[in-house]
Amino acid sequence: MDKSGYQAAILYVVCHMGLIFFLYPSDLFTAMDMGHWIGIGISYALHAAALFLYLKGLAWTSRKNVIDMFRSAGALFAWLLLVPVFVYFGIAIIITLRAYSEMLTLVFLSSTPLWAIQLLLIGIAFLMAWQGMASMARTGVLLAILFTFPILFVLCLSFQNVDWYYLLPIIDHEQTFRFLIKPDFLVSLFVYAGGFFFLGLLPASIHISIKKMMLGCLLLLPMFLLSVYLPLLTFGQATAEMYEFPMLMTIDTVNITWLLFDRITIFFLLSLMAFALLYLGVTLWVLLTLTKRAVPVIPNIYLLIVLTAGLFAISMAIPNWDFLKKLQGWIIPLRMYVFLVVPLITFIIGWRHKHKTSRATEVT
Repeated sequence: MDKSGYQAAILYVVCHMGLIFFLYPSDLFTAMDMGHWIGIGISYALHAAALFLYLKGLAWTSRKNVIDMFRSAGALFAWLLLVPVFVYFGIAIIITLRAYSEMLTLVFLSSTPLWAIQLLLIGIAFLMAWQGMASMARTGVLLAILFTFPILFVLCLSFQNVDWYYLLPIIDHEQTFRFLIKPDFLVSLFVYAGGFFFLGLLPASIHISIKKMMLGCLLLLPMFLLSVYLPLLTFGQATAEMYEFPMLMTIDTVNITWLLFDRITIFFLLSLMAFALLYLGVTLWVLLTLTKRAVPVIPNIYLLIVLTAGLFAISMAIPNWDFLKKLQGWIIPLRMYVFLVVPLITFIIGWRHKHKTSRATEVT
């Protein structure tokens, strides 16, 4: 039994690491021409605030399940709040599955059918979700031990071709905040939105420490900056925004003759894919947990099979990359709801619970 809070914090960090370096840089380059650190800073500050509100609300109810928290305000209220969450995470899995399959095809599986890669990814996520959250938490610790230092090693090597001239201007006097309402910027929030909701569903055996979670959140900040500024310093804005996966293109420029691997891009990609698979497994487990509360009579394994098969079928129905980009734009309202509204509601319900408990104690 974990009492220290490290497992939850590591799982949170690993899930985000699986998302940061893939779609996020491309979306931010499309949304902003300069001053990218401002966009990263605002997004990160919102993420840190949302995470703190969410964890504080959960802590005030003595780690009550987030579903039970919402149900305490009424069954209909809980349905209205959680159905959009279910829809969002279902679409998030579909987008992640399809995007990462396209990326694997692009980098080193060009002759493998797309459906075979998607089937493999969703199959591994199915096995992870089937084993339960305790197993995935231990897997997260193992993945962090195995892959953290190799990833940091590759990131250090990626500075080989940087041109610091591209860092300027750090602050543009004509900088405005219009980018905050651009669809591409709101799409880039995908990496911030869905990586902490699962904390409200964790079993009691996995302890959550707010201090360690915020420390884990702080560790992610340099990763967000590196994912954007490494491609920017290597190619410049005009070239970097033309790539769908600018971070992978950046690592592909590194030339090292003494390493075991011919291309460290494959080494880097496989390391991060392990993290992304854990994110898929955790998100599938979130969908299973929500569905189980709606239809408790059906065994978990049948629900999981139906969910997995349905998500795989929908991801196969996506015709091309352009449609995938449109799908990311269509779910912006759901993304903002999960990112900002759900943590705020959790905080308010937790705050009310705390004051009710205090009044009851005073009366007694």
